[in-house]
Amino acid sequence: MHAQVGTMRDAELRVKIVEERARFDKNPKEFRDSYKTEQEELQEQISSDRSNLSAVQIDHELRVKISKVCAELNVDGLRGDIVTNRAAKALAALKGRDTVTAEDIAAVIPNCLRHRLRKDPLESIDSGLLVIEKFYEVFS
Repeated sequence: MHAQVGTMRDAELRVKIVEERARFDKNPKEFRDSYKTEQEELQEQISSDRSNLSAVQIDHELRVKISKVCAELNVDGLRGDIVTNRAAKALAALKGRDTVTAEDIAAVIPNCLRHRLRKDPLESIDSGLLVIEKFYEVFS
């Protein structure tokens, strides 16, 4: 998978980030402690969901559509297919479900495939628009 990092445009969010950074700089231990409960709850949820991951199923039809998107985008190899299937299952588990939906796939497929579209290492990475367009074409 590929994470996209970009510049925040929302002024309020930028201010919050700057304030949080200043709070961390002032007292790193206090800052970390302020998020400790939230982080522990998230860790527990992820651990629980990970144990349920093996029960999550993807219908054969959805698997075929994932592979069709990969093939039509000319993604090399099968890694894109594999990662998209795994990520969709993980998202379904995180949402407490035992079946993957097309919405799960739509949420993960751009980050699973967009960096796999480059054939030239000097080419820029697609924003995900090509992947989303192909997803809706195949899944419609």
